[in-house]
Amino acid sequence: MSIGSVHRSLARGLELLETISDAPDGATLSELVAITGFDKSSVSRLVTTLSDLGYVVRLPDRRIVLTGRVLRLTHGFQAQFDLQKLARPLLTEFRDRVGESIVLTIREGNFSVSIDQLDPEQTFRMVPHIGNIAPLDATAAGRSMLFALAPPEQQRVLEAIKNEPIEHPEVRLDPRKLRSEVELVRRQGYVWIKRTDDVERVSAVVLDMVGAPLAAVSVYGPKYRMQGRIDELGRECKRVADALSVLARGHRARDRRITSA
Repeated sequence: MSIGSVHRSLARGLELLETISDAPDGATLSELVAITGFDKSSVSRLVTTLSDLGYVVRLPDRRIVLTGRVLRLTHGFQAQFDLQKLARPLLTEFRDRVGESIVLTIREGNFSVSIDQLDPEQTFRMVPHIGNIAPLDATAAGRSMLFALAPPEQQRVLEAIKNEPIEHPEVRLDPRKLRSEVELVRRQGYVWIKRTDDVERVSAVVLDMVGAPLAAVSVYGPKYRMQGRIDELGRECKRVADALSVLARGHRARDRRITSA
């Protein structure tokens, strides 16, 4: 098997683990095929391999679920990788440069969770957002991560959260406009949502080493300061998010070199 094939198989195996993790009751083989878009034979081989390694198990009803072995990965991640600490210098410089609030957000299943916020020395500041949870389609940060998922997963998430309450119903994403919204964001590199409140938000996604959404970097500020700056701030947001993507990937690579030394 070529190195390229090994890399593709590894990436698909990791995506399959994430897909199973996102399914509260596990998933059948057919559901995994539908969500990931992989062919059935590939999914079957990957499930068999993950089962042989002890990461998944087939239940009597044929649903595939994670095992406790996955917790070993979680413990390692917590011990080795502090995204908030890693991002702080970049986000601090970003805040000082643009003079607005900067928020770092991660994905937790079908929701976004804000984990850090840096505010400028301005008379108008954002209320604390750390710990805020919202459906992935309801915020610029959430959408930036949602749009980085594979199309079948995007559809699954939207279906799962369609009845979730949100603070501003006018920002609910119309599934019929999903494709056009994704294409727009791919062209411009950032997400901006028109809202009725007095705060503007632009966000860009941070990608991990396999191209999956790791986090989102957002700029928050009052409309009177951000009007006319949306495109500028959006492009800056993408630049910082891309820099954090590279930094995070390099950090993980260094961890592996240290471990193997």
